[in-house]
Amino acid sequence: MWLSELEADRLRNLKAVRVSLSTGLTILVGRNGQGKTSLLEAAYLLSTGRSFRTPRVDDLISRAGGPLRVAGTVCSRLGTSEIKVLADSGERSLVVDGLQMEVEGLLGRLDVVALTAERMDVLRGGPGERRRFLDRGVIGLAPSFLRVLGTYRRLLLQRNALLRSARAERRVESELEAWDERLVDAGAAVHQERRRYALQLAARMGAAGRVLFPDGNGLTLRYRPSPAEAADREAIQFAAVFAAALEKGRARDLALGQTCRGPHRDDLIVELDGTDLRQAGSAGQVRSAMVGLKLGKLSLLHERRGEAPVLLMDDFDSDLDEIRVHALAEYLSGEGIQALVATSKAGLAESLGVSSVRVLVEDGQARPA
Repeated sequence: MWLSELEADRLRNLKAVRVSLSTGLTILVGRNGQGKTSLLEAAYLLSTGRSFRTPRVDDLISRAGGPLRVAGTVCSRLGTSEIKVLADSGERSLVVDGLQMEVEGLLGRLDVVALTAERMDVLRGGPGERRRFLDRGVIGLAPSFLRVLGTYRRLLLQRNALLRSARAERRVESELEAWDERLVDAGAAVHQERRRYALQLAARMGAAGRVLFPDGNGLTLRYRPSPAEAADREAIQFAAVFAAALEKGRARDLALGQTCRGPHRDDLIVELDGTDLRQAGSAGQVRSAMVGLKLGKLSLLHERRGEAPVLLMDDFDSDLDEIRVHALAEYLSGEGIQALVATSKAGLAESLGVSSVRVLVEDGQARPA
């Protein structure tokens, strides 16, 4: 799978940009603030219908006003597709081959794996960032998980509202039983998909780790569910553990007015030689681990789809030493994938020693360098 044409107009500072792209490694070069990240954002929009920088559509539109237009031609083993994303005045339209789509219909048309400054929060931020990382991965493989996750979140909100009202009105705890049963069923479905994805991703971390940690450091990944007693449990077993945890913790939940255990408290543990990178990782180790996670995700999507997704990577050489930068470039140029990476270092492409195409991004415009 690859993106052969990318157009963007009135997306932040981009001005009627049209770029022809090839397979392999493409390096976007330019000073900071010229539009490199916005070009990556345009490709991400075509894949997901949303930005990796903001949930607000209006934040994407040029200060000169809309409408914003992003378009692209996607080539895959199934043929060629034209995708468009249009936005103006808070409204967004997703169009595939002339037909308007909802988000779920768009997903899978252009698979991308993105590593941007915002995605670095997966390891640096709180558990919510890691849950979102898991959920994005599951949705990339099975868009229907959006509905599963939505159901759990709605039931959780309703149970929490009941907890608060029951506390205020001194209702008997038995009124929670029906809600608990529904929450357990929805939570088991979330647990099953997250656990399966984490196991599949962990199985592919070896090859990625060898690229980023050539000195033999072991990069490992573990899914930590809530309740913790459900670790390594299948969905049907998880349901029983979750139900028991809700019953046992009901008094505490009532006192606090919120559900203290469940998939909304899950976490993901990433370790390097047994050291938890969330707590003790250097900037270089965290960056390398994040690249490793993304390469593992890329490998999994490649295997499932029968073709590789597009890799988007901002600040390509940030926090990576020279050995890792060269190893990563060699890996990307030899894996038969399309990689769009950005750097502010004009001489980086020549120093890598691998085949690549350079695109100069300057003042919201892009041209072959």
